[in-house]
Amino acid sequence: MKKDPQPHSARTPLTRIQRGLAERSGLFDRLLDLPRLWAAVAIVGCTWLLLPRVGGYLPDWAPGDVATFDVIVPRDVTLPDEAATEAVREEARDAVLPVYDLEPRLEVDLSESIAVLFAACRDGTASDDLAGVSGLRIEGPMLRVLESAKCSERLEKSLLDVVQQVYSLRIVDDQRALVSRGARGLRMRNLASGSERSVDLADVSGAIDLRSGLENALRTRLLEKPAVARRWVTPTLTFLESNLAANLVFNRAETSERVRRAAEEVAPRSQVFRRGQVLVRRGDTVTFTGARTLHLLNLQRRELTRYSTTLGIGLLVALLVFGWWRILDKLDSQQATRRQLSMAFMLMLLFVVLNRLGVFLATAIAGTSFGPVASSMDSYLWGLPYAAGPVTVFVLMGAQPAILFALWTALTAGILQGGDYGTVVFALTAGLVGALALQRLSDRAVFSRAGLAVAVANLVVFAILELFRGLPELPEIVAVAAVASVLGGPVALGIASFLLPILESLFGVTTDIRLLELSNQNQPLLRKLSLQAPGTYQHSLAVSNLAEAGADAVGANSLRLRVCAYYHDVGKLMKPEYFVENQRGTNPHDTLSPSMSVLVIQSHVKQGLEMASSERLPLPIRQAIATHHGTKLIRFFFNKATELSGPESRQVVESDFRYPGPKPPTKELGILLLADAVEAAARTLETPSSGKIQSMIDRIFTDALEDGQLDDSELTFSELDKVASAFLWVLTNMYHHRIDYPGFDFDRRRGARDTGPIQVGTKTIAAGS
Repeated sequence: MKKDPQPHSARTPLTRIQRGLAERSGLFDRLLDLPRLWAAVAIVGCTWLLLPRVGGYLPDWAPGDVATFDVIVPRDVTLPDEAATEAVREEARDAVLPVYDLEPRLEVDLSESIAVLFAACRDGTASDDLAGVSGLRIEGPMLRVLESAKCSERLEKSLLDVVQQVYSLRIVDDQRALVSRGARGLRMRNLASGSERSVDLADVSGAIDLRSGLENALRTRLLEKPAVARRWVTPTLTFLESNLAANLVFNRAETSERVRRAAEEVAPRSQVFRRGQVLVRRGDTVTFTGARTLHLLNLQRRELTRYSTTLGIGLLVALLVFGWWRILDKLDSQQATRRQLSMAFMLMLLFVVLNRLGVFLATAIAGTSFGPVASSMDSYLWGLPYAAGPVTVFVLMGAQPAILFALWTALTAGILQGGDYGTVVFALTAGLVGALALQRLSDRAVFSRAGLAVAVANLVVFAILELFRGLPELPEIVAVAAVASVLGGPVALGIASFLLPILESLFGVTTDIRLLELSNQNQPLLRKLSLQAPGTYQHSLAVSNLAEAGADAVGANSLRLRVCAYYHDVGKLMKPEYFVENQRGTNPHDTLSPSMSVLVIQSHVKQGLEMASSERLPLPIRQAIATHHGTKLIRFFFNKATELSGPESRQVVESDFRYPGPKPPTKELGILLLADAVEAAARTLETPSSGKIQSMIDRIFTDALEDGQLDDSELTFSELDKVASAFLWVLTNMYHHRIDYPGFDFDRRRGARDTGPIQVGTKTIAAGS
């Protein structure tokens, strides 16, 4: 007879079972297998959420509007103070002294030209040519003066003395403007030497005004010269006045340039606003300055989210996101790694959203409250539920991801608070305490205890940070912040408790909390099993004890295995009387052929999966139902069919008498298969001594190994030895020997004629009742 341990894939029962064991295949579940996509979404989303928001909620009031509520500065911020900057620039402009250019070459050039004129005149140059030779403006009256004086040296010397005298006093283009500009002094530049010095107005008070004072100054000095006849004074004055130019001239271009540079060199002034400061009070009229400040606060929101800030936050988020690979790539299954990575990235984004929402609510509450205590946003920020994320991740994914998530929460909280290291310490402590408080998750009451632990930790860390920083002036603010920090613990655990059922369903994760709920013996399916198939129910309880001990021995998930054992035989509810543990009289199989009997026995796997699906039992339990027999041979009915068919018949196919499988794919399910077989076999021992139990366990383990039922379970031989020892310990204690009750012989078979009464305590029970 050919052995066929594997069921045919085309058989209908197998395909239905496979459908019951398959992961959900919707669009979202396919997306869970794309961790790179969710990593990109987490990086972009978290970066955008963590970018500073300064004044995003502030109203855009115009000057003259009446404030309808108090406007509180959301965070420490420095804004440009244009009014102060302009005032300082104006002072800098006023401090610039006017620049005047002193040109000594004018005196030299005019003296040389006069000397050339007189020399040419004495040489007999024609009168019409004298102006061209000397380069001077000479009118007819002056030419006649030169002719009358015969170009005498005395007249030449007198004119040169007058030129030297008026230039020594300095000739300015506008005396009034000089006095007005130079009230605080002026800067005089010597164009010949290139030197420059500051001059008081008194030092140039004797300067001659080119337009109004030059004529009088020349007339006075010409009249003092004997060589200048009185009839020559007016022509000579006109000649000199026509050729004299101002040697002290205001340099408008240079002065303007210096004023511009002085204004540009002024550093912009800024105004510092502290977090919690009241910018505009309710009922006040918004001033121009207040409206301008509101506008700048709103503008700064966009400015702070640009370039370097965005790049820095994005790189930090990317570093943390990719750090998950170092933690989660050690999982047993690559598929599980991908799904857990995707789940982690989604949770990162989710809890950044929640923390951002918490900051928004704290800001809104502070912004709409009155008084320095109620309007202090810092007080409310201590109550943010920083422990919610690590607690949720701990329940969904385990301790290592929870610790990493606590670090993630702390760093992102610090970014949200503007880089505050105190927030990082506070959030990290809350997350770690929350996760560690759930190490022994035995019931949902653990959440209450964890919330209390986080509250105490929050209060302690808050007190330490406040003492380190120095207490603020108002003790009321400290009290409100302390209350908020205490409330942060229960709030965080409440949020986690609310989100966990949703996330379990969304990600298809079976948490220990869900398993604890399913382990309640009052669950409808277990209650029904205990009433309608009590033998199967007791068998399941016994298997759970064995499986749990085996799982503890090899470090597997004992809670999961215990709950799976409770439900592994629920399919027997459809026809409980066809299974020996539930039979109390005739055996229905006596009237059935072996092939029909084996179909009934096999069907409890398929029917169990259908019941599990209708009750929405999680995947691990469905896997336990499908694999707790693997593809084992139903030997009793196979042997019976072989006997009935006769030695010459070849119509009995072994695969028809095997369970549909599949084989157990994990350690836990391999242990469950062994526990189910061992418990059933133990009930057949009439005198279950330790040696018989050990022999029975060894035989069942050997048979499972030789039949290939544990090939996919990843159980090693050393682990099988530990599981066998655990089974032996449980069964030995279960079937331990007790001394006989005095006066009773329970092993004696009572015949139909034995009608004597049985004395139990103070009651007498009639025989056969």
